Amino acid sequence: MRRILLALAAAVLLTACNQGGQEQGTGAAAAAPNDADVTFTQNMIPHHQQAIEMAELVDAHTKQPELRSLADRITASQGQEITLMQGWLQTWGKPATPAGMDHGAMQMPGMMSEADMRQLGLSKDEDFDFAFLDMMTAHHQGAIEMATTELRDGSLPEVKQLAQQIIDAQQAEIDQFTQWNKDWTTTNR
Repeated sequence: MRRILLALAAAVLLTACNQGGQEQGTGAAAAAPNDADVTFTQNMIPHHQQAIEMAELVDAHTKQPELRSLADRITASQGQEITLMQGWLQTWGKPATPAGMDHGAMQMPGMMSEADMRQLGLSKDEDFDFAFLDMMTAHHQGAIEMATTELRDGSLPEVKQLAQQIIDAQQAEIDQFTQWNKDWTTTNR
């Protein structure tokens, strides 16, 4: 399974590098990441991991089929992106975390505290639904902020492509959350 995912990641990298009309095996594929590329990748992994942790709470805490479907999509898509980013870090010879730091000590935009996560895990039904929407909106806004920084400061096309993909997907989900919040407020509150 891991080999398949690495092969998929390599294919995505080659495709992204080849979009500029360069011949395969030259150009951007051999380029080294800059600090922004590495920082974005190192930080987005735990950011995605927390989104997956939140999504894993959904089945046991909601009756909303829409949230269950969303949780499945978050788990699948962000899990694939984590695998891709871990592969990049390995290829670049960079650690999963910046030297001297662990992700628990890092403050990233949109990350929930342990107390927030504990409270979410204790809520049920409508209370969970609204708390989840609020927390995941803040979490996604943080990811968009991080991805926007990568677009501005990063150097590798494939990393910038992932950043744009994150912005597009998570903004669409935020828009959906806003609609659900309106719909569910009128029917549940």
